[in-house]
Formats: sequence, structure tokens, C-alpha cells
Amino acid sequence: MKRRVVIGGVTILLVFVVVGSLFVLPLSVDQTDGPVEMGSSETFVSSGEIWVDSDELLVKHNVTVLEENEAHGTFETSNGTIETVSANGTIYKKYETSIDDKDWVEQREPTDAEKVHFGQHQDRVVMITKENRTQTDPLGMQFIFDQIRYLATLPEYDRVDEEADRVVYEPTSAWTEDAAGEMIHVTPEAGELSVDTETGVLREASLQYEGTDVSSYGEYLLRTGESAEIRVEYEYEPDTDVEDIEAPDWVTECVKNDRCEF
Repeated sequence: MKRRVVIGGVTILLVFVVVGSLFVLPLSVDQTDGPVEMGSSETFVSSGEIWVDSDELLVKHNVTVLEENEAHGTFETSNGTIETVSANGTIYKKYETSIDDKDWVEQREPTDAEKVHFGQHQDRVVMITKENRTQTDPLGMQFIFDQIRYLATLPEYDRVDEEADRVVYEPTSAWTEDAAGEMIHVTPEAGELSVDTETGVLREASLQYEGTDVSSYGEYLLRTGESAEIRVEYEYEPDTDVEDIEAPDWVTECVKNDRCEF
């Protein structure tokens, strides 16, 4: 009888030790950079979008960059849209949002650029600026590249296919750290990456995964950490054959002819 009691007590103690260790022992990070190398071509066309929880748009972009700082790009966030045109040493920007987000535009009033137009058009607020200077990244694409690289490197990947000019990878689950150094678990739901066979540059990404804040394996099993669903779409075409960028109507009409109708 005493033997059974002792064995039973040891068994219960072991269960408590094992279960307790799930919440105490630190998790290790899966060490991988993934097949994610961002392009650095002087000329390129790129588009994409990043969503959180299917309804919060972080950023959507559609850009064309040619030689000699000639570029055109549109960036959309949950607050509004920024459209930029760079040509012949001049950078034009149009900020547009709803009347409810007027503060978002006002906070972007230029300090170094000339404010060409600011006005309300029905339920929209529009501000246009002009700046006479050249810069290596007139559209601010480095921010987009950094965000895509960060979010695309959180999962691990399996190589699943190889075509003439592309290698295809599918995401797998991973224990990793977020930008703040906190542990998270990544659970892929769909998607794949496509990289250039010769250069290894990321050409296409379509990813959807769940990221869960965790400090232990037990916490992950009980689903006590906060979760977010991430969706990433991205395309990159280097050395584009586009020869010229046509200025949008607001540049020719509002900036150059002072006919600002939107």
C-alpha cells in the first residue's frame, strides 16, 4: 500500500515537473535567414501590400523607378495616400485623405518643400508639395524593402520547386523573435516565395501566417499570448523595360496650371 502511494506520489510530482517545465524553460530560436534577399537594381517596377488581421492595411505600394532619379510611386495606408513623382531634379508629392483624417495631412506639412496646394474637395483633403532636389531614394522604397524583408524572414521555408529562372519556397512554422526581441511562434496558413535562380533576389511573395506572442511552449499550447494574422503580397521586376514615366494629371493641371480639381 505504501509502495503504491509512493509511486503514485512520484508520478504526480513528475507530471507537475514536466508541465511546469513547459512554462519555465526558455524557447530556442530557429536559426535561419530564409531565402529572402531584396533587390537593389537601379531601375525596377514593384507592387505589394501588407495587412494585419485582414482588415488593417499597413501599406500598399505601386512604384516605377527609372534611371537618373526618374520615379513614380503611390503608397496607401489606413490613413491616406501619398503619390510621389520625381523628374528632372524636382520631387512632387500629393497627400490625400478623408476629411475625418485631415490631421494626418496637416502633420505632413513640409519644412523644406513648397506647399503648392492645400484644400478640401468634397469629402477629401488634398495637399501637394514641390521640392527642387535629387535623392537616391526619392520614393522612400527602403522602408518598404525593410518591412517586406522583416515579415518574410519570420517563417522558415522548404524548397518545393525549381523552374527555369525561379526557385519556389513554401513557409513552415518557426520559433523566432520579433523586432523588439520578444519570442513569437509563426504558423503559416498559405503562400510561397519565388526567388531569382541566378541572383537569389526575391521576385514574388504571397504569404499568410499567424504570429503568436509566447514566452514558453506551455504558453503556446494554451494559446494565452496575443496573436495577429499577417498577409504579405509582393512583386519585384528589376531592370524594367519601361522607358518613360508619364506625369499624372494633378502635376500638369494643379502644379503647373493652377487648376486644382479633384
